Amino acid sequence: MKCPNCNKEWIARILWGYPADMQSIEEELERKEIVLGGCLVTDHDPTWEC
Repeated sequence: MKCPNCNKEWIARILWGYPADMQSIEEELERKEIVLGGCLVTDHDPTWEC
């Protein structure tokens, strides 16, 4: 998947909120498929990061 703004090949889904089980997402974090967005969640948060 490519970023629609800058065409970078690498993008990651942003996981918002406090993860209840870090072990279940550890591999995705290591592969940089997801990134942690923080605990403050609003209706206008981005869903991916490049």
